[in-house]
Amino acid sequence: MSIREVKKTGQTVLLSGLFLCFGLSTFSSAKTFSPNPNTSSFVTEVGDNVFAQTSEITIKLEKKVPRSQSNFQGLNDSQSLDTPSVETAQGMVKSSQDPQTYEDLEDPFAGDSEDLPIMTDPLEGYNRWMFDVNESIYDVVLEPVARGYRDTIHENIRIGIKNLFSNALAPVKFVSSIIQLDFEKSGRVLARTLINTTFGIGGLADVAGEEYEILDVNEDFDQAMGYYGVPTGPYVILPFFGPSTARNIIGRVADGFLSPTLFFAPGAAGIGISVEENINAASFIVDDKKQLEDSALDEYESVRDFYHQYRHGLVKK
Repeated sequence: MSIREVKKTGQTVLLSGLFLCFGLSTFSSAKTFSPNPNTSSFVTEVGDNVFAQTSEITIKLEKKVPRSQSNFQGLNDSQSLDTPSVETAQGMVKSSQDPQTYEDLEDPFAGDSEDLPIMTDPLEGYNRWMFDVNESIYDVVLEPVARGYRDTIHENIRIGIKNLFSNALAPVKFVSSIIQLDFEKSGRVLARTLINTTFGIGGLADVAGEEYEILDVNEDFDQAMGYYGVPTGPYVILPFFGPSTARNIIGRVADGFLSPTLFFAPGAAGIGISVEENINAASFIVDDKKQLEDSALDEYESVRDFYHQYRHGLVKK
């Protein structure tokens, strides 16, 4: 190799070394990106996983919306993290409840959801047809009568009539409580009947509840059978009476033999008393019934599910 070629090679190596040193120094002087610890979890979860997690969180937030404890960087200052909200396909829905107060709210059916038995509906075709018939009768006859009755009869009088019918059901409540060996409830039934019949003008006034804080008892033979594990049987819509089950039908018949109406007002008089009882009861719920009709996607299913949970809740008490 000649001296000229050696010099040329040396110059090439020298220039390459200077270029390499300059590049390394420039790269080393640049700031290394380190994700903010406050936002790292948010960034790493962007993708398919965040949607799966968001769906799960959304389901939980429908139950209760706790106060947010996160502190994400880069959020608009106008958005308050203290306001509980749920983001859905319809937009951002914010809760008007105070978070701490909302946290304390409990689902009345939450404790019974796991042991709620399945109620079959093999007669759904007939049930839906009879449900529509009953609804037509209600819309044409009972609702306008109940509204007129409510607007005419003072609320205190209607409450008194309601108390009177409740007091008349004392034999049903007492026997059903005894069958379940619930002597605390049977004692309350006796005390309420004695006090209200004597000092409450035959039961028009709830003296036992208002003055002595003796709570009313809601028991019947259907609940007594449920207490001993008798299954509800299939769901049935009865003409005029509405939602029922095979077990409830048997319970209604048994309760009928303990009703004072059977002994003191048989025939047409008993029918008239029953009509008055239903009209008076409907006068308290006519507006709620209207709201259910307007809001329910399937009123038949809504009534069926509510009835099943309500009756199961009574048995579990």
